[in-house]
Amino acid sequence: MKLFKKAELEALAECPKVDTEEWLSSAEDSVSYLKVNAESDELVIYASAKSILIHGVLALTSKVTPPDGHDLMHGSIPMPDDCWVIQRAWGGGQGHRMYLEPPLSDSKSFEGGEKLIYRRSFDGVQQGPTPIELSQKLVHSLDLYFVPERKAYCRLDPRGEIEDVIRVIQRKSADAWEGLDVVTILRKDLDKFMALSETSLVLKFDFTRVKWGSFSGWGEIEHYERSEPDLFYQGGKDGQGSFAYGAIIIRPKVTVDELVQAWKDEDNLKNRQYAKFKIYDRKNKTNVDTSCAPEFLSNYFQKSDLPWEVSPAFFRPEVLLRFKADPERFTLEDRSITCRNAWHLKTYDINEAGQVHTYIGYLADLPYEEQLYWQSFNVWPQGAISERAYQTDILGEWSTVHDPLTALKHTISKLDKSPPEWWKPRGAALSDATRYPVTDSPKEWADEILALDQLLIEGFLGKPLQMLAEAAGRKLDPKWGPLKVMQELLVAKGRSETEAKATVEPMQRIHGLRTVVKGHATTDKKRKAEIEARTEYGSFRSHFTQLAEECDKALNEVLSVFEIVLK
Repeated sequence: MKLFKKAELEALAECPKVDTEEWLSSAEDSVSYLKVNAESDELVIYASAKSILIHGVLALTSKVTPPDGHDLMHGSIPMPDDCWVIQRAWGGGQGHRMYLEPPLSDSKSFEGGEKLIYRRSFDGVQQGPTPIELSQKLVHSLDLYFVPERKAYCRLDPRGEIEDVIRVIQRKSADAWEGLDVVTILRKDLDKFMALSETSLVLKFDFTRVKWGSFSGWGEIEHYERSEPDLFYQGGKDGQGSFAYGAIIIRPKVTVDELVQAWKDEDNLKNRQYAKFKIYDRKNKTNVDTSCAPEFLSNYFQKSDLPWEVSPAFFRPEVLLRFKADPERFTLEDRSITCRNAWHLKTYDINEAGQVHTYIGYLADLPYEEQLYWQSFNVWPQGAISERAYQTDILGEWSTVHDPLTALKHTISKLDKSPPEWWKPRGAALSDATRYPVTDSPKEWADEILALDQLLIEGFLGKPLQMLAEAAGRKLDPKWGPLKVMQELLVAKGRSETEAKATVEPMQRIHGLRTVVKGHATTDKKRKAEIEARTEYGSFRSHFTQLAEECDKALNEVLSVFEIVLK
């Protein structure tokens, strides 16, 4: 795939330190760049620099078939500041008239065409370089959105990733002459727009190579004129420099009929691909290896020996790490996964053996590329599906399985809605970012410890707690953190020292663990914490689950003592 390279265009704009005379006399060489650009996968549709002006507009294909070379070559170059205007005219026996006038009205080749690039100056008000505006018709039709940090008009591709379709590339300089402004667009997208709008891209260009600091005007010019299929230009040179200007036509490589056929092919189920998975065939009570294609599955209402669509497939827990690592692209809910603008896995869960599981019928709904990803983690079952999944998915009942982390999040969510003075609302983003560890990875476990600490412990505000404790007569050390102050406040409200310490201890343990596993503790301390978690609880997931359970009880005990009723 040939994409735009800024260095190639810069070479046309900047006079080299060697072979200066040859470069100055060879403006016509720049036309070769336009020929290559016309066949690239990313087209330059606008460029402005010291020795370059390229300005693309869309002309009705009927107006440039066949092209009028003289009009395209000798007609004026549409300027970026040409735009829609309200014209006022008087005379000619018609009196006073006012009317809307579109851009591109000065050339018969561009009549009825579309401008793509606009540059408007707000004189005396706007500071800095003139902004680059894109045709809203083009941007809206292609479903694009400007993303400032990418300096591009973007959309989500079929995999949920951000795709730069139109790029705005600028090299800023204190000297305006040294700047470079470029706009590019992916060829496939412009082709689609041109085919549907019955237009073709016309790039008007002017390449002028002179020594700008000392150029005083042209002398005896050696003129030439060139005409090729869809390319028309003229130029000249003298002892000081050279120039070439004209127009090149880039026609769409796709037709409307081909676009419609591609749409049909995309929706044709016969063209879909399906991966094979190891599953537990619930109907026949055996493990089988089968395709997830609909014709290899059945449901409760069909008489068939084929496996049910709700036969579970099991996976190594690492399958979830990709989704946890990219929360911008993936929404990892407690029981479902969504890839933005791409796909949705209706349900999944984790069984007692630590295996992730879902149903083969839901895997069939995923794109083939995603099916292959899941297939790479597919294993034979080491146990049944989770009790929660059996209740909700098979029996169709509400789950009665207690989930400590979900319970804690629910309490924090209610606390956020009516926060006391000592609580800083945590918000949905922090809550969503806090998950159970799913693997035996120390890093994943440490990341989740950090997330739990940020969700719960960082919600307690030290100063308001200090004021409450001091008002209740407790003597505080200024160095104490919020949890130690909370312990004193619990004592002030009638709890014994032992009871207060026991209430706060799980939260202190979380905060201490965060310091060890994500702070600047020694490797030995980190390793010791990992060994203790595995030894005492069997796995990082079990350890984290117990911590969440104890923290939920601790938070509810604090709320009870503080007489805070959540709604």
